[in-house]
Amino acid sequence: MLAPGRTRDRLERAAAGRRARTLTSRRAGKYSRHRLARAGESDLALDATLRAAAVRGGSRGAASGAGTVPGAGAPTGSRAIVVERADLRRKVREHRSPLAVCFVVDNSYSVQADGLVAAVKGLVFRVLEDATRRGDRVALVAFSGGTPEATVALRLTTSLPLAAQRLRDVPLSGRTPLADALRRARLLLRQELVRHPNAVPVVVAVTDGIPTAPLRPGGSALRDVLDEATRLRRSNVRLIVADASRPGGRSGCGADLAMAGGGVHLPLAGLAPESFARLLEELA
Repeated sequence: MLAPGRTRDRLERAAAGRRARTLTSRRAGKYSRHRLARAGESDLALDATLRAAAVRGGSRGAASGAGTVPGAGAPTGSRAIVVERADLRRKVREHRSPLAVCFVVDNSYSVQADGLVAAVKGLVFRVLEDATRRGDRVALVAFSGGTPEATVALRLTTSLPLAAQRLRDVPLSGRTPLADALRRARLLLRQELVRHPNAVPVVVAVTDGIPTAPLRPGGSALRDVLDEATRLRRSNVRLIVADASRPGGRSGCGADLAMAGGGVHLPLAGLAPESFARLLEELA
């Protein structure tokens, strides 16, 4: 199911990948639907064009001055279907588009206190392995040790060894600047889309949902987190929130974060490689 507030992605991308199903503007891929033809369009959907002409009542004969579709000649004694400019339909094709996945990893002491940092790193490593094997590009944003800011530990790459090394090197942090981490992830993905406009952007936030550092002094850390999630949704970035909070412990904002971002909220144990692909299919 799609998350509340999330609509199907109708953006036509220009290059193929291996994972998320998307529309393509190239003359490649499976013909799945049609749209009105644009000026100079050559990849026409003949079936849809003829149906549109027939519905309009286009079988008026050649006296109207419009041209008939090549090869659509009618038998002797019958009228030809006359196709006008407004009847033209173009093919819309589907293919697998590559993903740009940015992991936001909570490496704060609040998670470490529950002994979850090692589990978080191990799980994210397995998901990274699955993503890079499929040709997706991955990035990593974590919290800087001892500062109220996040840091881009790994820019988008397809290198699993590099991603694994950077993940192992992530230090513990005494603060939880979750809003800043989401902001940096959004900006990173925006830069990626300038270079690779065919990519499908995804943020995977692995966190206990207990932010402690606002974006500005005196601000609300929780309010900033929800505002950044809203910005992700408005930027058409998919969001998956893997909740690392301890059952029965302090309640985090994971569910609210996912709702504000129009994404998916699930327990940390639910973020496994075999289920990750299904989640991405639903979000795409």
